[in-house]
Amino acid sequence: MTPPPHGPARPPKREWLPADTALWTTCHIVSDTVQGRVPEHRIDTLFPLPDGAVALAVGDLWVDSFHAAGDGSYDRASTFVWGTGVFGLALAAGTLAASAAGNASRRNQASADAQHAWRPLFGGALFVTNDGIYIQTMQGLSPWTWGSIDLMQVVGFNVVIMQAQSSSGPITWRITSEWTELMFALWALRRHPAHPQLRDGSWLPANWLPWATAQGYRAHLDRPQLGT
Repeated sequence: MTPPPHGPARPPKREWLPADTALWTTCHIVSDTVQGRVPEHRIDTLFPLPDGAVALAVGDLWVDSFHAAGDGSYDRASTFVWGTGVFGLALAAGTLAASAAGNASRRNQASADAQHAWRPLFGGALFVTNDGIYIQTMQGLSPWTWGSIDLMQVVGFNVVIMQAQSSSGPITWRITSEWTELMFALWALRRHPAHPQLRDGSWLPANWLPWATAQGYRAHLDRPQLGT
């Protein structure tokens, strides 16, 4: 087969995104933390922090909760219009068909709502500090120390699963933010240095470090495997 005049098409290169800048900054913060230095990258906050706490990053976040939206029940409609003659019979038949279709739709929706699935819970801002995180929403500010978080797993680029103890009981959240990798790494270094994702470096996207270096952004984290 004769190749095209200009040679085979090359896949387009991915552009450097704001999420990459956040991950690059994350690597610097984690490197400083591992070496016992207070990270140089800091931000100001409109709320006070405990003595010794330093705010490191802030960004948008979206939180999903794994739960059912209903119990499978629904209100069954039984609307019926009486009529006589050809027009009346047609109207009655149409009413029955519409009522059946509506009931079927409500039944299907109720069945779907009864299934446990990841469902949107709220959005807001995520503040990451050296001692924990703060989540700000229109309802207020919620602090979460590293000690209150029991489990964390990176499940995708900028996405983690978190299980923690809240004032109303245990929660399981899926958090999406440009700063979830930073959140995970600082929590794991403090609470769970033997975390498998910290040990094998899979908390960072595969091949991201060499790719970032090739873009001219060498991250000062030569060894993503930080566990013991």
